[in-house]
Amino acid sequence: MRLASFALVLAVAACSHDVYARFPAAPDEPTGTLVLLMSQAASDVSVAINGVLVVQEAHTSRIVVDGVPVGNDEIIMAANGVDKQFRTWIGGDHATTVPLGVPDPSYGFAKSLFGTLLTIVVYSMLHH
Repeated sequence: MRLASFALVLAVAACSHDVYARFPAAPDEPTGTLVLLMSQAASDVSVAINGVLVVQEAHTSRIVVDGVPVGNDEIIMAANGVDKQFRTWIGGDHATTVPLGVPDPSYGFAKSLFGTLLTIVVYSMLHH
């Protein structure tokens, strides 16, 4: 019974969940909402808006940030070890939704492993 409970807790903890954050805008500043939709759940997701960290090390596929200043804002997002930087217009009348592709975390490891193996093979061929 304890093993089943532990497995259930592990499964729930591994699931991604929507993340809600608030940008620390001035009270009199016009603001809007930014929604980042990732193509798949990602790990270690961090988001900074105009240099302010609003999400850190989340496991998610959807992030909603309220209180983002209206205008052209700089967004930096890191997910699965890869970062993206872009500018987007945030309006005050409706949420600005940005769909984002994120790399598969296992693909990055496989690519790194393949590159290492290829380097070893080439090195050994050159030195024989």
